[in-house]
Amino acid sequence: MTEPTLTPQQQAIATLKANLHLPNGGFHTLIVELARKYLLPFQAVRKVLKQSQKAIEKKIKHQFDDVSNFDLTLENWLNLIHISLKEQAKGNLPLMEILQQSQLYQDAIQTLSQPINDQAQRETAREQLAMTYEIEVYKPLTEMLYTSILYWKLPDDLYQMTPAKQQEFEGYPQHMEAVRHLLVLSEKNNFK
Repeated sequence: MTEPTLTPQQQAIATLKANLHLPNGGFHTLIVELARKYLLPFQAVRKVLKQSQKAIEKKIKHQFDDVSNFDLTLENWLNLIHISLKEQAKGNLPLMEILQQSQLYQDAIQTLSQPINDQAQRETAREQLAMTYEIEVYKPLTEMLYTSILYWKLPDDLYQMTPAKQQEFEGYPQHMEAVRHLLVLSEKNNFK
């Protein structure tokens, strides 16, 4: 029995897929790294990776005469990905700016600006800071870390973000800056 011969287009797609193969979970690792670099959710980055591959495959299928050897390279694929992710990330604001604009944060600051006379008021302020962390820091960070090892290590409770725990997430400096800021506010609340 003879093996079927591939058409030039099929051969080009096979070459592309071989060039894009990232061993040892490399595809997942690449997504996590790009999510961190561009501060975008894992799923958004994953979608761009797939779309970039499909764009090259579409060119192979519909414009085969215009396909160059470079089009089939990992470098070209990564270039397409970076161009798309840069465009998506253009509107990203610094996390501290997002945090300070959030209603949860503003409510916490309002509570903290008042004289705190009893434990109930102190608890209200702590809860507001914890909710701010959960919505403005924890949730976006879990969207970036989706299924990575760090995803499972990230506490959903602000007050579990010890210095040692923060160290584990040093690759996410904006998020850890926000955590430290919220913890400082909470500490000030304890001494009023």
